Amino acid sequence: METFLVVGLGNPGSRYANTRHNAGTDFVHMLCEKYDVELKEKKKYKAYIGKFLLKDMEVILSIPTLFMNQCGKSVAPSVKGENIKLKNLLVVHDDLDLPPGVSKLKFSGGDGGHNGLKDIMQNLSGKNDFKRLRIGIGHPGDAKKVNSFVVKKGSTGERKNKILAMHRALEVFELVVFDDWEKALTQLHSVK
Repeated sequence: METFLVVGLGNPGSRYANTRHNAGTDFVHMLCEKYDVELKEKKKYKAYIGKFLLKDMEVILSIPTLFMNQCGKSVAPSVKGENIKLKNLLVVHDDLDLPPGVSKLKFSGGDGGHNGLKDIMQNLSGKNDFKRLRIGIGHPGDAKKVNSFVVKKGSTGERKNKILAMHRALEVFELVVFDDWEKALTQLHSVK
């Protein structure tokens, strides 16, 4: 049986819950709700982990217990320990380059200045050929404001748009798991 790993990026602790930077962990919580999965801490992976079966695929949901810029130290041991093929890794993260309400899929490529992706790639020996789900959070317009911007919750309208984007991504989740990539891209990226 093949295994698919979904990692939701964010910062640990109640202080960061539901902030822009925690869009990835918010998405994993949505998956937990949809598939009735309970996350339990697994110290060797430095993450909260939950598993469920989707047809003939074992799906592992993971939320690292480390801060965003160290999350590779959770992802790499999880990939190795669970024998995950990189094509079966989906990293879900916030994206400053997309407006709230937009989510996009991407395969491979650079880190786009995202510290979480940067750390994951470093810990995977420079490998970047894994799937990403980018959840738009918008940009504050000034690079100096980014650090304080990402750890805030955002306006009510912005949060509603983020949740809408995550629900749209939820609709294509199983297509991503079963590698129906083109159909997932078409369906998610054609949303107006």
